[in-house]
Amino acid sequence: MNVSAVPGVVRVLSTAVVAVVPVCGMNAQSTLDASSAMLPPDCYLRQEVVPYPSLREADVMWERRVWRVVDLGQPQNAAWRAPTGHVGGCYSLFAIIRNGLLLEGAITAFDAGPAGKDDAFQRTMDPDALVELLDGPEGVQESEATRYMIKEDWIFDKQRGTMDVRIIGLAPMREVRGEDGELRGHALLFWLHFPECRPLFARWLAFRDVDGTDHSFEELFAARRFRGTILKVGNAMYRSTDEYKIGLDALLEAEGVREQLFRLHFDLWNY
Repeated sequence: MNVSAVPGVVRVLSTAVVAVVPVCGMNAQSTLDASSAMLPPDCYLRQEVVPYPSLREADVMWERRVWRVVDLGQPQNAAWRAPTGHVGGCYSLFAIIRNGLLLEGAITAFDAGPAGKDDAFQRTMDPDALVELLDGPEGVQESEATRYMIKEDWIFDKQRGTMDVRIIGLAPMREVRGEDGELRGHALLFWLHFPECRPLFARWLAFRDVDGTDHSFEELFAARRFRGTILKVGNAMYRSTDEYKIGLDALLEAEGVREQLFRLHFDLWNY
């Protein structure tokens, strides 16, 4: 397993926190304030992050890196747009990320490169460029961030006999429209190192069960209460499925990869 691919992770998969100075100059209307009278008080949960179980490299029997796209237009992903269970609502995932970057300085945005393919968490975004992107006159509107890219590792731990899925990175994507207003695609904005985001996500409500139990965004990710389409898997060439398949064939190929992962999960468990 390539545990050295993420800065600060050495042999054991654990949370790595990167210190960052808060960025100033954010529009006041873009901030989130847990003490604000406009915010339902139980939107701010103050939950603690549950550490991942320790994982020794020697216990990794099998691992595969997967990239998937989460479309907020899917009903299963509605909580990412705006939590349910409150009159007036709480905040979307994008609003919480923007607040964490620009106001709290709790998380770090990593440059994805000109083609949006750099997911190595090596280069942090320029602070001025980040403010312009998220809070400038032409900045990304919440309604435009309709997709997210997830980078994750599927790991079979032979010691515990379990298949773990560890999210490594999260990247919001912005709609790209032509002059005629037609949707042309989605542009990846930046990457977030997910272990660093967990404390931030644990503080904010994502959804409420019918029995009244509140769940944070951290719990949403941990329980994998979302649906995404696999875009790329860690094969020998790290090719995207749409690089060797097109249209419907690419979608079917991605679904085939997903079925292979779940089938392998049960095969390894039985082994």
